[in-house]
Amino acid sequence: MRNGKLIKIRKEYYRYINKKARHLGYSLTNNKPVSKLILDYIAELYESAKLVESYENNNFESAYHNPITSDLEFLIARTLIHYSNQNKLNWKIYLRRQVRKTAPDIRVDLNGKTIAILEIKAKAGWIQPVFSKERYEKDINKLRSGMSNFDPKELIKKVKRQLTKYCSAFNISNDRVFVLLPSMKLVHRKKSNLTVKDYCKQFAKNSGLPISNLILLSNNASLDMSEKPSRSEYQVTDNFEYFIEKLTKIS
Repeated sequence: MRNGKLIKIRKEYYRYINKKARHLGYSLTNNKPVSKLILDYIAELYESAKLVESYENNNFESAYHNPITSDLEFLIARTLIHYSNQNKLNWKIYLRRQVRKTAPDIRVDLNGKTIAILEIKAKAGWIQPVFSKERYEKDINKLRSGMSNFDPKELIKKVKRQLTKYCSAFNISNDRVFVLLPSMKLVHRKKSNLTVKDYCKQFAKNSGLPISNLILLSNNASLDMSEKPSRSEYQVTDNFEYFIEKLTKIS
């Protein structure tokens, strides 16, 4: 017979994340910037995901840790609900809830109508061509030379098709679809001359979304949240605060 200890531990874990989200909501309600705190929490999520490494010894090694995306989605979703409750906005937040064969990461409804979709990416490594022209051209050259079967054009079409599908499924314009990304790590290369601004422009071109709908938390293109960066490296933006302000005005 199970004793439920693992369930209790898991509940405490999500209770802790929810506590952090409540604080973020409170800070936003009091017009305080929160992006630096969100990056702090993301770093903490990565640290918790790497706990398996503490079991490494001469006979056991691991090169894998659980992805943090689902926990980051939960943090942001709970932040939105706490902010809504504190400001009596009457939002209903859907987390990965499927409707009409679509399941956005986060959907914000008001009085039965969707007012925003928020997709969350912990890292953008697997969709680099969406952000980087250099990566796109490199992948195209590898495809044409027969060195790879990966077609970046098809990836871009797939991403854009998914974002467009949200607009159709929930009857919203594309300026109500947002993408949150902590930094351009895995998109940016050290020897590249491209800037964060360049990546944002390429994202807008390939996604069909307004450039302001990319909620990039850091202007440091090389910021790696999985490697315990110092706060001095964050170079935070105010994109998330702008997103909250826009949603509040819509409501």
